[in-house]
Amino acid sequence: MRLARQACQRTYNSASQVGGKNTKQLRVRFAPSPTGYLHLGGLRTALYNFLLARQNGGQCILRIEDTDQTRYVPGAAESLVRAMEWAGIKFDESPVIGGPHEPYHQARNGSESAFIDTTTPASQRLELYKKHAETLIDCDHAYRCFCSPERLSIVRLEAQKVGRMASYDRKCAMLSKQESQERADSGEAFVVRMKVPEGKTIVQDEVHGKVEFSNKEVDDSVLMKSDGYPTYHLANVVDDHLMDITHVIRGQEWLPSAPKHVILYEMFGWDVPKFAHVPLLLNPDKTKLSKRSGDVNVEDYRDKGYFPEAVVNFVALLGWHPGSTDEIFDMDGLTAAFSLKNIQQSNAVVLREKLDWINKMHLLRRAETQEGLQAMAVLLRPKIEADLGVLPPKYSNDYIARVIDTLKERIKNIHDVPALCGYYFRTPEYNSQESLAYRNKIGDDTLGRILPQTLDYFKSCEPGELDKEGAKKAMKAIANEHKLKLSDVMNALRYTVSGVKVGAGVLETLATLGRPCVVERIEMVLSTVK
Repeated sequence: MRLARQACQRTYNSASQVGGKNTKQLRVRFAPSPTGYLHLGGLRTALYNFLLARQNGGQCILRIEDTDQTRYVPGAAESLVRAMEWAGIKFDESPVIGGPHEPYHQARNGSESAFIDTTTPASQRLELYKKHAETLIDCDHAYRCFCSPERLSIVRLEAQKVGRMASYDRKCAMLSKQESQERADSGEAFVVRMKVPEGKTIVQDEVHGKVEFSNKEVDDSVLMKSDGYPTYHLANVVDDHLMDITHVIRGQEWLPSAPKHVILYEMFGWDVPKFAHVPLLLNPDKTKLSKRSGDVNVEDYRDKGYFPEAVVNFVALLGWHPGSTDEIFDMDGLTAAFSLKNIQQSNAVVLREKLDWINKMHLLRRAETQEGLQAMAVLLRPKIEADLGVLPPKYSNDYIARVIDTLKERIKNIHDVPALCGYYFRTPEYNSQESLAYRNKIGDDTLGRILPQTLDYFKSCEPGELDKEGAKKAMKAIANEHKLKLSDVMNALRYTVSGVKVGAGVLETLATLGRPCVVERIEMVLSTVK
């Protein structure tokens, strides 16, 4: 193939218009299609690319692969970008910030994208794909296929009947170049197919090692569709070369397509990047993770109150291990620990319980500082108001931060707060079934004996923050006077100020609610005791 390759290289050199610079700098890319929200698997792929680049002083590029007009979803590209910004993944070149290899939003004309205008329009990139396809035709590495969809369906069915791979039968590969050109010039619709050579193709993969494919099992895939758009196979190879991509990290579902891409690189005489095909993500029942199986989009987790660093930490561990017993990482920790060598070949199971645990660990990390508590309060306020109504001014972010601090050991997600502890922001629902059962267990007799003295104590307290130790001593004294356990007094107080059995510690709850609120609620309950 050497002479043909050299001829293709000469033709390619005259056709190329941008990129293709030789560089030793590590360059990776994340190239999603704008067909929906960012999937967990997509976030993981973007993350692994980002970590590899960051670790090696390389560059990470975002490129939107918009080559399928039928699957395009308006606004999807912008949604992808927002999700990755939320996750803390930053790109060196992208449709948003631009770069020397524009356009980064391939290859739609007239897109409704809110991204910046590019100096290289998508139409120019489309012409470039066409010229590369023509180069392959000229060098007998590809051919025009004029077969109708009906005939292709028949070919597939016939192959299936005899147990063969459902591949194209190369009928149009037998056409002379003259006939092929004449039919194209007459306006007959066609696609461009690659002509897979005989022999075998070796894919050197950073995860799977040396993977050998018989070219008999590699189909003559379509490179250019009849609508004038390239398929992923051609666009991704051309774009990666022109953008100087050195490493391609992508999902394992693309491994069967890897020999096609290697063949294309060889046809053009280009250096083949290093490949790393990462394992699939599975549901607990070992089915492939999909939208039908529940929350799989990054936005779903964001909207449910999970922290970005927790989601990133979680997806990093889906198919990769750090080589130690450590499991909790921030982005700097992941950057230091990450290695392609530690990506496993076996598929990874997505367990919500593991995400909940990781999120709790990051919640506790945030709660170690006032800045962290304040940041969580800002995130939590919209959820509280959505569930419980607009908060009065007295419920400041400082107050919400104190609430989180009292509950940090008991919750996994800040969105648990309004559901579990709405009493921090509104009068307890004493008539609920849970509250009535709790009161019945405590007994009105106990409430009637304890509450008058607790009311006197809290009324006598100085304004300001409640003294938890002082309150504890006073409650012990009341318990001893009535020959009760301290837990009986605490349960009575818990019911009185919260109406529920589960929550933060009683003393912490009293201190957070504050003396006026505690006094008000004791008086409210005491007025109902017979």
